[in-house]
Amino acid sequence: MILGTAILGQGSETRRALVAMLSGGRIADLNRVERARLHKLGEGQADALADVLVPPSLRRLLEGGPRALQRARQALAYAEKWIQRGDLPDWMAPCLEQVALLPCLPRPSHLRRADGTHRDRLRVKGPGATVAAQPQIMLATVGAFGDARGYCIAAEDGEATILGGWMTLELPRGHLELRSGAHRRTVALDAWEHLEVPSLRPGEVLLLPPSRHKALPTLEPGARLRLTWPVEDLMLVLGETLPHPTLQ
Repeated sequence: MILGTAILGQGSETRRALVAMLSGGRIADLNRVERARLHKLGEGQADALADVLVPPSLRRLLEGGPRALQRARQALAYAEKWIQRGDLPDWMAPCLEQVALLPCLPRPSHLRRADGTHRDRLRVKGPGATVAAQPQIMLATVGAFGDARGYCIAAEDGEATILGGWMTLELPRGHLELRSGAHRRTVALDAWEHLEVPSLRPGEVLLLPPSRHKALPTLEPGARLRLTWPVEDLMLVLGETLPHPTLQ
C-alpha cells in the first residue's frame, strides 16, 4: 500500500487528506471513501466513525496501529472495486494532476538522522520544493507499529528536510536515481535493505545514511532535479544560491 498526504478540492473548499494510489492514475481520499462505505452499511454517525477508523491524517493512521492500517486497506479495496464500476466520484478520487501532494508525513512526531542528531520536524518540504544545493540520495524510514515501517525518498536542504509525496510499507526493488537533464546518478535500493534500524514510534522519521556518489556537474539556478524510485518521481528546483560541494 502506497500512502501520502495531499490538498484536495478547489478554491476555499480545500482540505488536507490521507490519500492512496489507485489504478488508472487516480488517488483515493481514504477517509471520504470510508465515510461512504459506512453510510452504505447503515452505520450510525458514519462520518465521525470514519474519522476514528481511517483518519484523514497519515500520522494519526500510523498511530492507530495495525487495525487502522487494515481499515485503510479495506477502504482502498472498496475504492478499487468502485472505480471498476466506473462511477467513483472525482471529488472522492481525483486524478493525480488535480491535487497538490505534500510531504507524505508533513509533521513527523520526531525527525532525526541515523547518527542520532535531530532535525527540525516543523521544517519539512515536499514535492516541488526549491533547494539551495544538489541533494544527497537517501531514503527515510517511517515508524508504524511494532517492527513495521514505511519508506520514502528524503533529502536535506540546510535546516529543512525534504520527504517524498508517497510512503510505501515495503522497500521496493530497483534503483533510486538523481537526474537533471542528461546527467544522472543511480543507487540500488538494496544498499539500504540490510541496515540495522532502531525501533521507531508511529509517525517518527529516521533519515537513513545517504549514498556515496559524486555531485552532478555544475547546474544553473532554476535547474530541475528529479529523484526517482519505483514509487514516484520527486521533482525539485535549484534556487538562486547554489553551492556545489562534492557529496560524500
